[in-house]
Amino acid sequence: MKRLLLWTLLFLLITGATTLALYDNGRLSLVWGDYVIETSGTLALVLVGVLVLLAYGLFRLLGWLWRLPRTLRERRQYKRLLRAEAGMGKGLLAGEHGDWRSAERALIKAAKLAENGVMYYLAAARMAHNQGAKERRDRYLKEAREKYPDDFVTIALVEARLLAEEAPHKALALLESLVEDGQATAAVWAEYAQLLARLERWTRLREILPQVKRSRALPADVLEGLERRMWRHLLTEADSAEALNALWHLLERRWRQDPEILAAYVARQLTFGETPQLASLIEKALKKHWDPRLVYLYGQLREGPAFDRLQRAEKWLRHHGDDPVLLATLGRLACQAQLWGQAQDYLRRALALRPELDTFRALAQCLEAAGEADQAALVYKDALAALENRTDPLALPVPDNKGNTHSL
Repeated sequence: MKRLLLWTLLFLLITGATTLALYDNGRLSLVWGDYVIETSGTLALVLVGVLVLLAYGLFRLLGWLWRLPRTLRERRQYKRLLRAEAGMGKGLLAGEHGDWRSAERALIKAAKLAENGVMYYLAAARMAHNQGAKERRDRYLKEAREKYPDDFVTIALVEARLLAEEAPHKALALLESLVEDGQATAAVWAEYAQLLARLERWTRLREILPQVKRSRALPADVLEGLERRMWRHLLTEADSAEALNALWHLLERRWRQDPEILAAYVARQLTFGETPQLASLIEKALKKHWDPRLVYLYGQLREGPAFDRLQRAEKWLRHHGDDPVLLATLGRLACQAQLWGQAQDYLRRALALRPELDTFRALAQCLEAAGEADQAALVYKDALAALENRTDPLALPVPDNKGNTHSL
């Protein structure tokens, strides 16, 4: 718009001057001492215009000459950047094809041309790492730290990722230093949380979990799985009933209703001595979501009359009559209630559907309690035969003497 106005103004001035010149040329006299120069007004205007144009051209030339060194420098820098970008593309493409060595060479060459080569050095470190060239990898990381100290968070994060497999504790120390210095980004929180889980530092993970959630560092499903593992391990590793119950009361309601978390809590509680609330917790949970682990643990309870629990559990047969875990649980409860015939019937039906070793043991123990030692011996013999042809069993949380859970 400004340029249009300038051209319009210039056009009007030229038009006005031309009109005046045609109307009356006029005369212009220049006196310098004894010298007198006379000319027409039109010629004088033309000469002034020519002088203005010459002056403008001279100033433009001087400006171009003044800017020439910088222009040449910028062009050289631009060509270097183009070569650096080409080297980055060549290196990444070679890396995609698994040619780590060629990729490394291209990236290092490009790093020396780039204005900010930190990402080139980090990419080259990855390529060296993929080749098992630890010395070159560490050298590239060191050069990146020395040349680009302002990017120490990114460099430390990449180094931690590269060290996670071979030296997880060193990687953890790098991430912890970033967290303690208040330099943790969302990516740092994500790596830190997942590495803590891998190293089974569950207590520390519980401490930082609120910050991980606030940073939205992990996808919702990944975060949920991580938190579930954390609570399950914390409950399983509780060293006293008081510590276990303290953890249980820290749980959000949704986790208390989670079958996997509840199963871990009940299994650990059984090692300390169960409480009357366990049966009701399992029953409420099974009303919302049927879970074989909870059904199994229901049969391990000893608190209160077994006959009452048997009657409540038999109502589940209506919808889960062919569930071998439920049938085995009913057999155990019937055995606790000293209903020997009913117990054997349930346990044998469970074995017919799925010959689990734990069910064989329950049947043999029930027969021994009923005074049928010979029949119990036969069951043990059948269990040994089944062991030879055993397939993968259903994973159930069976508590051992340490409170840990394992599959049947």
